Amino acid sequence: MNFMPLPDRDPTPRERAYLAALDTGELRPSISGQAGHMCRKFGWCEAVFHLPDGSRKTRSQLPAQMDSFAVIKAGYRAIGYCLTTRGRTVLARAGA
Repeated sequence: MNFMPLPDRDPTPRERAYLAALDTGELRPSISGQAGHMCRKFGWCEAVFHLPDGSRKTRSQLPAQMDSFAVIKAGYRAIGYCLTTRGRTVLARAGA
């Protein structure tokens, strides 16, 4: 598999609004669509899962060997998104 670095760019106003909504704790901001897609693509946000025991974990907190099928088999359910460290940095740099 080829490595493709993520470009470093500032978010558009719509993407900035999406990031700001995530920063306030909203798991599923109403501003979605392309803004949400780009957020995940650039690594500004990651999925939050509801586990069978009632707890919540982010994608980065799950074991590295868990692919999409293992997540489903384990009974985890995606409930939204949260900012990553990269997303917080971009949001602070953008001045939101």
